[in-house]
Formats: sequence, structure tokens, C-alpha cells
Amino acid sequence: MPNIEVRNLCLRLAEREPGMVFDLCEASASPSPYRYHPPPGQTSPSWCRCGNCREMPTEIDRKGCDNLPRNCISQQPEMDILVLEEQVLRLAYTYRNDILGLHNLMLEDYNKAMRHTAYRQFVLWRHGRLGAGVRRVIPSCCVIPSCYVWRIRDKFPDPFGTH
Repeated sequence: MPNIEVRNLCLRLAEREPGMVFDLCEASASPSPYRYHPPPGQTSPSWCRCGNCREMPTEIDRKGCDNLPRNCISQQPEMDILVLEEQVLRLAYTYRNDILGLHNLMLEDYNKAMRHTAYRQFVLWRHGRLGAGVRRVIPSCCVIPSCYVWRIRDKFPDPFGTH
């Protein structure tokens, strides 16, 4: 197959499955300067491959990114920019509420609004638009693979610990 066809095929694949770009680049990715680890004294669960996951309460949530530690999705700079940057989250939150005409939860519980917006941003980043009723489990390092969820929950904690 000529190089131009391979390039076009890769571009179409990236459009359909944005998260797959990271999977394809895993072998050649360099370690990220954005390091995140479980809290001191906490070891990663047996189902975790990246070393950044924490134990999750339900079996369905016990999912990691399945990457090597140096390629953990929660360590990607995009995670900080697209999923954890408060200005990006506020903009995404405002846009979604304006389009759907939703109640402004941010006035009642800022961290909850930011946490849920971060989950939506993660899914959009990794899986693209899913459509009505389609759901994805966020990995434990993020859970939107498990370090992600915990990075989101650590940044925007629920005062009652119920997430």
C-alpha cells in the first residue's frame, strides 16, 4: 500500500476512534512529565497494569487502561489539558447546559459539576461522541482507564465521598 493511502487510512481511523491513536503509539511513546501515582501507602490492585489505579467498589469499575506505566493514559499531557483544566471544563459545562437548557448545578455543587463534566470530557476524548444510551466505563487510573477517575475525583472531591 502506498504511503499516502496508509496516511489517509490512519487519518480516517483517528477520526472514527480517537482513543486508538494512543493505543497505536504506546510502543513508541516517551514517559510523560505529568506523573500521577496512587496516594502514599496505597498499592495498585492486581488487575492494574499501569500502576496508577486504585481499588474500585464494583467489579464493572475495576478496569484499568491496560497500558504500561510509561504510557498510562492518566499520564498523557492531554489528560491535564482536556479533562482536568478548569477553564476547559467550565466552557464545556456552560456549552452543554446552554445547548440542552439544563439547570445550573455549578451554583449548587461546583466540584460535582466539574467532576461530571470531566467524565464527559474524558469519554469524548477517548471514545468520541457515543450517542444516547451508550456508556463506557472509565478506567480506574482515570476510570474515563482507573487513574483517570481518581485524578478527576482527587481534583474535584465530593465532600461526602459518594462521587
